[in-house]
Amino acid sequence: MNCKQIEEEFIDYLDDNLDQQERETITAHLTNCNSCKESLNELRLILNGIDNTDQELPNKTLKEGFEKMLEQEKKLLSESKVISLHNSSKKYWKTALQIAATIALIISSYFYGKQQNNASFYKEMAVLEKEKIQLKQEVTISLIENESASKRLQAVNYAEEFEKPGNDILEALISKMFYDDHINVRLAAAEALAKFSDLEMVRKSFINALETEQDPGMQIELIQILVSIQEKRAVPSMEKLLQNEETPSYVKDQVNIGLPNLI
Repeated sequence: MNCKQIEEEFIDYLDDNLDQQERETITAHLTNCNSCKESLNELRLILNGIDNTDQELPNKTLKEGFEKMLEQEKKLLSESKVISLHNSSKKYWKTALQIAATIALIISSYFYGKQQNNASFYKEMAVLEKEKIQLKQEVTISLIENESASKRLQAVNYAEEFEKPGNDILEALISKMFYDDHINVRLAAAEALAKFSDLEMVRKSFINALETEQDPGMQIELIQILVSIQEKRAVPSMEKLLQNEETPSYVKDQVNIGLPNLI
């Protein structure tokens, strides 16, 4: 494994989600590669800092340094608006660490903000929050196209956490639902999209997917989603599945269970 491949496994390495052979390979690599060791230590430090952030009122010196930190974070965010899939692993981890640091800053400043009746303070915090969300979406889209199925699956789970995802996120999820070569990623993408089923582009994607889908597992998932969101326009596609002799009996059973709820 090269440095890029090693760094792509850092999250799973820290979460102890690798098998013994993979973990031993990475451990051996870290013994001889100072660059990867440094990247791993930086990631561990930031994640531990966020996990251990105490939710308490900050001391009196926070006000003096807060404006300076805020400007620094905003500058860093503005310099990282576009994240290329061809960036080096080192740059990718720096971007991820930057997001983590931004989150930590917002958490630490929350209680200070509660004590201040200052409109400009809240305005600055709103701008920072908006830029953080935008950057997180860009990173999520980048991860969705990762060569590793586990990373794509992880990115799909991240996307589901957005309250109001942009069209880029939705289009990426729809693409994964239709075309990903790993069935678990496709199923996860469909489940994530179900959260945003109030949007017309999402509802249409479910109907179109059922019309063309050949995998029985995905067919059942789509049928269940379409029934749960009461999408009556899917009735013709479901009836077509019933008429198709090649449709597995258990898929037809699912159609027969859900169809009466839409008619």
